[in-house]
Amino acid sequence: MNVGLRQLKVFLAVAKHGSFSRAAEDIGSSQSAVSLAIRQVEAELGVKLLDRTTRQVRLTPVGETLVATGSRLLNELDTVLRELRDIGVQHRGTVSMACVPSIARSLMPKCIEHCTAKWPNVSFAIEDVAAKEVVQKAVRGEIEFGMSSGLLSESELEIHQLMTDPFLLVCRRDDVFAGRKSVAWAQLGERHLVMLNNTSGSRQQIVDTLTRLEIRADIALELAQPSSVLGMVEAGLGVAVMPEMVAPYPSHPTLTTRPLTRPVTSRNILLFKRKDRSLSPAAQVVWQALYELFGNRKSQSAKSLSA
Repeated sequence: MNVGLRQLKVFLAVAKHGSFSRAAEDIGSSQSAVSLAIRQVEAELGVKLLDRTTRQVRLTPVGETLVATGSRLLNELDTVLRELRDIGVQHRGTVSMACVPSIARSLMPKCIEHCTAKWPNVSFAIEDVAAKEVVQKAVRGEIEFGMSSGLLSESELEIHQLMTDPFLLVCRRDDVFAGRKSVAWAQLGERHLVMLNNTSGSRQQIVDTLTRLEIRADIALELAQPSSVLGMVEAGLGVAVMPEMVAPYPSHPTLTTRPLTRPVTSRNILLFKRKDRSLSPAAQVVWQALYELFGNRKSQSAKSLSA
């Protein structure tokens, strides 16, 4: 069936005005083009839609049916097109994203507050999962974009660095390290380490740093959740190296942090999406908001923003 939208609009204009000339004037076309469009529709459908005399144009029963149906279809199409325009203009929709829990806790509250104020029709569906799962979800196209840390080399992904998050030493307030302004990486060889396991995007970078500096660390415990690592340190079972985003806040009653030096090392916070997928208008403004709020900053600034 080869009846186009324009031909349908021409027919409905003729039906509305009962005249080829008035229909042509209404739609900004010539009378001959209107007549041609009507003939084409009738030929394609194999039915007569209009009875024409020198004085008037009347709808046939089939033409009356097409007016009712065609008008409804055009109204529905107009509604759909308006809704699609609103999605783009008003940035309306739900942003599907995933990030590691530390980012969900430290960055996203400020981002959501910012976006909700500027674009009230934007909502969020956030999966806070382990770094590897964030990457897998992005590669599989299950989310619009992801946020994580670590070294990413997936060819399917477009990857951008958002900010840096320095590694800190975490210890008890009564620990010998708590009395120092900073702690060198080499000094970690003297202590039991409590580590995040390999579900963490930052673990490999910590291990690589220890290896590069030839530090034979005693990894006493490995756990999946930062809160569990902090609990073990609080119990006096070792010290930990953690990104600042997941380290305890200065007001923590038992634990404290110290900068790790020689060298100062940070993890990169990354934004990524599939190369072959465009972001929805809602996701695009959230992506841009993350850059405006946190781009090229250290996590200390991000913490103060989200406090």
